[in-house]
Amino acid sequence: MTALRLNHTALLAGSLILLCFGYFLMGYEINRDQTEFLLLVYAAIWVMSWPWLLIDFTSSGQSLTPWKTDLIAGIILRGLLVFSWPNLSQDVYRFLWDGALFAQGISPYAYTPNELINQPEIMGGVVGQAQELYQAMGELSAGNFSNYPPIKQLIFALPHWLGIKGLLGQISTLRIVIILADLGVFFLGRRLLLNRGLNPKYINWYFLNPLIIIELTGNVHFEGIMAVAILASLVFLIHKKYFYSGILLGIGVGVKLIPLLFAPLLGIFILHECLVPRKAKPLVWFVMGLTVTLGLVFFPMLSKETLANYTATTGLWFTKFEFNASVYYILRWLGFQWKGYNMIAQFGPLLSIATTLGILYFSYRVWTQKSNLYQAMLGAILIFLLFSTTVHPWYWTTVLVLSILTQSRIGLLGSVLIFLSYTAYDSNPVQEHSLWLGMEYLILFGYILWEIKNPKVKSDQVAKTSC
Repeated sequence: MTALRLNHTALLAGSLILLCFGYFLMGYEINRDQTEFLLLVYAAIWVMSWPWLLIDFTSSGQSLTPWKTDLIAGIILRGLLVFSWPNLSQDVYRFLWDGALFAQGISPYAYTPNELINQPEIMGGVVGQAQELYQAMGELSAGNFSNYPPIKQLIFALPHWLGIKGLLGQISTLRIVIILADLGVFFLGRRLLLNRGLNPKYINWYFLNPLIIIELTGNVHFEGIMAVAILASLVFLIHKKYFYSGILLGIGVGVKLIPLLFAPLLGIFILHECLVPRKAKPLVWFVMGLTVTLGLVFFPMLSKETLANYTATTGLWFTKFEFNASVYYILRWLGFQWKGYNMIAQFGPLLSIATTLGILYFSYRVWTQKSNLYQAMLGAILIFLLFSTTVHPWYWTTVLVLSILTQSRIGLLGSVLIFLSYTAYDSNPVQEHSLWLGMEYLILFGYILWEIKNPKVKSDQVAKTSC
């Protein structure tokens, strides 16, 4: 057994050294228009990560790798990217623009960058490096109002409140927040896995996942903060702290609106668990925690102008923007055959209605105990993304977290496949390739159907609630 451990340790040490080199290339040497090089390095990183993602045991049932080793490896790989420029995404420049406005008490929902850039009386003392940020964020972002919820705006403002002037220093500050959130996912995920009687090392599928490290730490996206809020909400739920569960879900919504998808599922779960003893108080506490938090979080947006700008910009994700979609692209093709033009303005809202019906269906499955809560949440986010008109790689974070809790491999497989969407950036303007998209979604849909027919998911409920 000692020899096995030594061999395993040597394998992990060698792969970690190679991973450091791979992440260095990804963070410091590759741009997103270098498609072949980008995909080659990403594939190599996945191959080198595999020893860390495998769940290996000795004959006595003990893990070959202590969890602290996994934790240190994940921190090292993220640390390599802290001072790199986010070459695969422009979003961080809009984040810093919004944060500069928010830090000075100016609503980022009131003006587009295009409206402000030619007002030196505002730009001079409010947004440092205004021209640099404006040029870097791209025309699409510059022409629209912000659609990032208020808690996210607070995080954007942090580097400005700390008085950090340089762009790279500001970006690195945001990355530290993201890394701290990933640490939260690591520990809360282990706790929830143990609660279900599952191996806590499965959290490595998130913490050492190349997509997560590259897209969250490297490209400065905040899905990990949303994920830690969702997991914290679930931890409070299983410990019957319903008010706090609602608060944490509301905080997640304040980072990104996605957790609203799960509110009906959690509410139905609580109601079902407490129906037999005929106690509605747990559901009341959960709803109260959620609504109070949402009220406090979105209070700064309670003006007619702000709400109009925010809803108009958010609506563009359903009626105008399109990227790496699946079901929608099929409908779009049918629309061209039928009407001769892009019918996104019609199909987007219809797909939103279909998503709502899907969530109601999964709520019914929770009520009838045909699905446990985690399975239903995974189904809801999958329906949402597969029916969306825009699916960027970092959107897959929530799928990955929930698939770990259900022991589904969908999240892991999608983490590999969704990076194929970067093939669209090999030309200017961006042009998606049907061959790569077809490969991505044919494999993903095929595996989803296979897993539905061959379920290996643990079928027990989340820890029963004693009302």
